[in-house]
Amino acid sequence: MFERFTKEARFAVIGAQEEARLLRHSRIGAEHLLAAVAGRPQSLGGAALFRLGITPEACREAIRSTGSLDEDDAEALRSLGIDLSAVRARAERAFGPGALDRGASGTSGAGGADETASRWWPFRSPKGSRPHVPFAAEAKRALEQSLREALARKENWIGTEHIVLGVLTLDHPSTVKVLRALGTAPEALRADLLAHLRPAA
Repeated sequence: MFERFTKEARFAVIGAQEEARLLRHSRIGAEHLLAAVAGRPQSLGGAALFRLGITPEACREAIRSTGSLDEDDAEALRSLGIDLSAVRARAERAFGPGALDRGASGTSGAGGADETASRWWPFRSPKGSRPHVPFAAEAKRALEQSLREALARKENWIGTEHIVLGVLTLDHPSTVKVLRALGTAPEALRADLLAHLRPAA
């Protein structure tokens, strides 16, 4: 399937891993795909996000503020009676925005912040290499849906516009929360994007 992706779409898929790394998340979610597409404003999908005032920075802030990362972990904590959103809110009141998303700022120990960050990651990688961040199930489904969106439009490529449509069709709760935090709704983004695409063949 990846051979169908346009250059911009490939950059967006690779960028989603970078977005997850920037936020120190252990999985790539559909919301990271949106943040990466927002970083390609010259593409059709990125332009739609840009028109609605959605930038990569705004996406990252919305992802942090909604606590939409690691939904499997959040669900496991909820089953134990722990509300991750409430914990995040208390931590941010005490330590500032994004307190749970970044490594400790102290530099105690030989490794300092890098050592702290490497302890945070829930998987190991060879020294000096960047850790691999796997795609969460909903991100994989969004990419599969992007192919369906392209086929439905009788287009033999997958562009950033199809990635955005795939993410929106999935309608994952974390993505909906992020979009609402950004001041829009999935339906509004979809309508704007479709209005700027050529009619489906």
